[in-house]
Amino acid sequence: MKNDRLFEIFNGHPLVNNQGGGGMPGLEEMWDVILSSGKLLYGLATDDAHDFKRPGDPTAAGPGRGWIVVRAPRLAAREVLGALERGDFYASTGVELKDVQRSPSRLVVEIKTDRWSRYTTRFIGRDGKVLAESTENPARYDIKGDEGYVRAVVLESNGKRAWVQPVMLGGEGRGSGTR
Repeated sequence: MKNDRLFEIFNGHPLVNNQGGGGMPGLEEMWDVILSSGKLLYGLATDDAHDFKRPGDPTAAGPGRGWIVVRAPRLAAREVLGALERGDFYASTGVELKDVQRSPSRLVVEIKTDRWSRYTTRFIGRDGKVLAESTENPARYDIKGDEGYVRAVVLESNGKRAWVQPVMLGGEGRGSGTR
């Protein structure tokens, strides 16, 4: 994975075991192992769509189960690819974010809320350790500097999620992945 920059942390195909189990790690756990080694990889959510003829069928590999949202000044290949290279995007299975602010000193996540849902933001660091949890909006984490990396995942009460790209605090990614 020498030149890789992107890692699939959610695959929406109904037969994929995203959470792991039976002694096998889940995709998010694998991401934390890689990040903990000092390798900066940005997380993707994909729908892995193969079936477009059975909309709404939970057993079909249909579209719309996982995607990314990039921050780009316009919808053009150069801007979208630049955002992917910088980690200026988030991955989602349905949670919408209003804003993300990443810097070496702070990670702030603002959620576009749905009135019927409740949200928890978890800030995660080295070895997948939960550094803090917040139900505030926006959620903030002040980086201490010894976490290895800090990323966030937003959990919606209906099971949907959004993953915010990591701020790397050492190793290959030092100074990378910030906005």
